[in-house]
Amino acid sequence: VICVDSIWVIPEMVGQCLSTMLMLVSMHWFIFLLNLPVAAWNIYRYVKVPMGNMGVFDPTEIHNRGQLKSHMKEAMIKLGYHLLCFFIYLYSMILALIND
Repeated sequence: VICVDSIWVIPEMVGQCLSTMLMLVSMHWFIFLLNLPVAAWNIYRYVKVPMGNMGVFDPTEIHNRGQLKSHMKEAMIKLGYHLLCFFIYLYSMILALIND
């Protein structure tokens, strides 16, 4: 059985933490502070997986405990966050191109 975490959760966590650290190193404080809570949430969710579960998104646990609604809410919040970040990054890129 392939663990769901190895396909989606771990790359998302690594990418979020890497981009957060890059913003810290490049001294983009606003974007760093915007990325920090999401990186911390991804790490928290990964560390708090109960023993015996397949991962963060264990299909049997989601349906048995009725967690589907909370997972969908989390997915919609992440979607809104990534959409907001997309426009902030796009604005920053355009601003950098204009000022250069």
